[in-house]
Amino acid sequence: MTCPSLEIAAAWLLGDLTDDEAAAFEEHYFACEACFDRATHMRELILKLETALPPILSADQLAMLEASRRSLPVVHVQPGEGGTVRLGGTHSLAVWALHCDVAGVTRVDLEARRETGEPLFTFRDVPFDAERGQVLLPCHVHYYRAPSADPRFFARLSARDSSGSRPLGEYLLNHEFENP
Repeated sequence: MTCPSLEIAAAWLLGDLTDDEAAAFEEHYFACEACFDRATHMRELILKLETALPPILSADQLAMLEASRRSLPVVHVQPGEGGTVRLGGTHSLAVWALHCDVAGVTRVDLEARRETGEPLFTFRDVPFDAERGQVLLPCHVHYYRAPSADPRFFARLSARDSSGSRPLGEYLLNHEFENP
């Protein structure tokens, strides 16, 4: 028995085979333990690569993402306001640009909470763009699969500077998923 190439297995996982090619691959795949294991590991790797982004982006990382994509939605949100990102379809990734006054700030922390007030996640000492006055939070279409995913949550930024800690702003971040 000859096993299909890694390229065929990858094309099947990505949905790039014709119906006839997929049927032929699946006939072998379900009968061959080695190919089943290989495809399972490959799928896990694909999922990890699809969601492999740092939790907060620097301005340089955003520039690299923008240069590598035809279109990257960036949703700009001012303190006390909200916004919506639409993920799926043609956009698997979007970036929240949370604007705030970071003049003289040495450290920025980000805390996310559900609308009920329950904590979702916290990031301490995140990168921030002092020149543009923003923190860049990427969001990937695969976020909807996360066990703690909530399509609407509040993000709160706080700063440390020479005078101590102070709030920078709170933002309502809404996610809409189209054909995820």
